[in-house]
Amino acid sequence: MSYVPLKLPSKCKVYDGVDPSQLEIRVLKGKDEKLIAEMTYDNLEEKFLVVLRNVIKGIDPIKLTLGDRKFVLVWLGINSYSKDFPVDVICDTCLQKITVNVDLAQFEVKELPDDFVQPYEVNLSEGKVYLRLLTVEDEIKVANYEKSGANSWLYRYALTIVDPEKSTADKVNMLEEMEAKDLAKIRAFHEKFDHGPIMEADYICPKCGGRGRMAVPFRIEMVFPYGRTLKEHFGKTV
Repeated sequence: MSYVPLKLPSKCKVYDGVDPSQLEIRVLKGKDEKLIAEMTYDNLEEKFLVVLRNVIKGIDPIKLTLGDRKFVLVWLGINSYSKDFPVDVICDTCLQKITVNVDLAQFEVKELPDDFVQPYEVNLSEGKVYLRLLTVEDEIKVANYEKSGANSWLYRYALTIVDPEKSTADKVNMLEEMEAKDLAKIRAFHEKFDHGPIMEADYICPKCGGRGRMAVPFRIEMVFPYGRTLKEHFGKTV
């Protein structure tokens, strides 16, 4: 499969110098799967970045928002392997463990609003703060920060504060002294403008017939099927 146009949920509203019409993506190849197979907890973010740089044209994936990255990873899973993905869940009705086959292609995709701009102004109890969305580059910084044994809770949000006069350490200190209700506003910004595939699916319990809705967490098997997932989707083809 050659490269095809890529439309991101952010609509590229947060990327400087990126032409949405020039974005392209291709499916995974053996060399990409090799990189995914080498992933560990310690190198996950860096390896995924290399894979994304292999498959995307028109933007450096390190600048992608986390919502856009999630969209790309789900796209890769669907188009490189299969739209069907088995998920274990506890039925809300009979409370039995069941396996549900989820159609990843049916996820609703949330886009950023047309009027979204960043830095985004948020009013606090005293003054204002200007925020931007988290990116892949931020996630790599957070992962490295955690490797030192540090707590990354406030560090993650500090990275999104736009204030060239303050260092990241200054921003962390500011958040430490901030009233909880103001910190909640910062967290609410990221929740409000979360975008990408809404990873939830309806199900019908095969045991009791009950209906429910479940969260579908992203799993590495979506872009690197193995074990049960590999057997169910490709075992009959060989």
